[in-house]
Amino acid sequence: MLDLRQLRDQLTDFEEHQSEEHDRRGAQRDRARMLLEGCHAHWQAVQDAVAAAQPRRLVAQMREPPAATHVAPERPSPITVAATDGSQIYPDRHVEPPFFLLNVSQVAFQYGTTEEALLSATPSLHFREPLAARFDAPLDTIPTELVSALRDELELSQLLDAATTARVPDRPLVALADGTLIRWMIRGMDNETLEDELIGRYTEHLEGFREEGLALASYVSLPASTEIVNLLRFVGGDLDAVPPSISTDVPDTPRLDGLLDRHVLDTALAPGERSAVFGSASHIQGEYPTGTDIAFFYLKGPGPGGGELGRVEVPRWVADDPGLLDRVHATVLRECRKGKGYPLALSEAHERAVVRASEREAFFRLMERRLRDAGLTPTGSRKRRTKQRPRV
Repeated sequence: MLDLRQLRDQLTDFEEHQSEEHDRRGAQRDRARMLLEGCHAHWQAVQDAVAAAQPRRLVAQMREPPAATHVAPERPSPITVAATDGSQIYPDRHVEPPFFLLNVSQVAFQYGTTEEALLSATPSLHFREPLAARFDAPLDTIPTELVSALRDELELSQLLDAATTARVPDRPLVALADGTLIRWMIRGMDNETLEDELIGRYTEHLEGFREEGLALASYVSLPASTEIVNLLRFVGGDLDAVPPSISTDVPDTPRLDGLLDRHVLDTALAPGERSAVFGSASHIQGEYPTGTDIAFFYLKGPGPGGGELGRVEVPRWVADDPGLLDRVHATVLRECRKGKGYPLALSEAHERAVVRASEREAFFRLMERRLRDAGLTPTGSRKRRTKQRPRV
C-alpha cells in the first residue's frame, strides 16, 4: 500500500528540484541553439573534424546544414499506409512448462479510396526456440532482450508481408514500424555469434523492402537520443577540442550534459516541419548491408503550439531519394493529425497486437486446462498464484 501522506514533504522537494531543472534546461537550450546555428554555415568542416577526432560518444553525421528546416509537402492520394506492432508474454520462471508468446499485428489503410483496410493479428507460441540453446540455459531463463529482438524481427517481417500484400500498382505506399530500426538492444548479450545472426536476419528484411522499392520508416515517440546533442557538445568543446577554423564563439557555459535531441529541436521547428536529415554513427550499423544503414530526422507534430516531437528513422535508400523522403514526411505528419499526435496506423496496430492482462490470464487458464486434459501437470509457483488471488 502506498501511503500518500508520507510523500507530501518529498513532493515539495521534487517541485523545487523541477523548477531548478526547468531554468537550467532553458539555458542549455539557448546555448545548444547557438551552437547549432553557429556550425550551420561550415557544417562540412565540422563533419571532417568529427571524423578525424573519432569521439567515443555517438555523434550525429550531417547530410546537410544541421539547422535546416523543411515544411511538409502534400501527401499523395490515394496512398497505402501499412503498419505493424507486437507484444509478448515473456518467459517466466514461475511457470512450467516454459514458453514465450509473440503477438504481431498487420494493418494497412487505403486512403483516398473505399477499399477495406487490412486489420489482423497473429499470435505465435514459442516453446522450442532454437536460438535459446545458444545460451546453454532453460528457455524460461533466456534474456528478455532476446525475446524482444525476435519480436522486432517478426514485426519487420510481417510489415514487409503486409506492405507487399496491400500494395496496389502505381499507388504510393509507406510502411511504418514502431520504434527504432537500429538494433541497439542486441549488443550486450555476451554471445557475439548470436548477436551477428540476429542482426543478419533483421537486415535481410530491410533488404527486402529495398528490393521491393517500398518506402520504409519508423516512428520513435518521446525519443531519448543524444546524437545531435553530442555533435553540439563536440562543437562547443565538451567532447573534444574543436579546431580554431570552425570555432563558433559561443560561451562555454552551461554544459549540455543531460540535454536530449528533442529538447534542442523542439523550439527550432514549427508544427508540421521536419529537421535536417542526419546519419546515425551507431557501430552496430557497420554490419548493415550498404544502403540499409539508418538515417533520421525529427518531426514536429500538429496542434496548437505544436505537438510531440518524434524521431523518424529511414534506411539510407529512402533518405537518398527526395521523393520518398517527402512522402514519408507528409504521410507521418498526416497520420499524427489523424491519431491526435501519434500515427493512427501505428496506434491501430498497437491495439491489435497488445496482450491485455485479462487476455493473458485467459490464455494461462486455457493452456493449463489443455495440459491437464492431456494427462500433463502444469505448475505455477506459489508466488504467482498468490499474485493472481490476493488475500487482502
